[in-house]
Amino acid sequence: MPNLPGSVSLAATGAAALGVDYVKVSLLNLQTEEDAVYVMRNVVKAVKNQDKRIKVVAAGFADAKRARSINPLLIPKIAKAAECDYAMVDTAVKDDKTLFDFLDTNQLKAFVDETHGYGLKVALAGSLQIEHLPILCSLGVDIAGLRGAACTNKDRANGHVTKQKVEQLVQAVRAAEKNLVAVC
Repeated sequence: MPNLPGSVSLAATGAAALGVDYVKVSLLNLQTEEDAVYVMRNVVKAVKNQDKRIKVVAAGFADAKRARSINPLLIPKIAKAAECDYAMVDTAVKDDKTLFDFLDTNQLKAFVDETHGYGLKVALAGSLQIEHLPILCSLGVDIAGLRGAACTNKDRANGHVTKQKVEQLVQAVRAAEKNLVAVC
């Protein structure tokens, strides 16, 4: 989202008026923590004025350098300061690279722990596939974005969501959760 707090707030108000459950704002093109907090505070205010039940997600990008965006590891602090409900990391450029090509599991674990420490929820995405589910579960994420994994050819742009792909994801989630319980 560009550094246009008024425009962003209007867009968020419009989304909230439609009765959505979540409003996600990707902090693309914002360079400073202060700018990001200011934009997100305005979004939170606009959304919560419409409906306090709507969850607001502040999203950064693991590939921030190539997207010319804010450091994704600052997102938990930004989300907390702006009183968001979720902190998220995704990838900006949609190519063959995944979240794990830019952030390792130690960095992601620190992101999850910091976010949870603030009392917020965590969402991770970024060309994630079915084989990433056990890692995501072990990190303790609240939401995992697996759009491409539900599509034919793992292609979120040109593929099609199929019942078979969704069933495979459901089975993988259940297996990952069982393995996690067994480890604990």
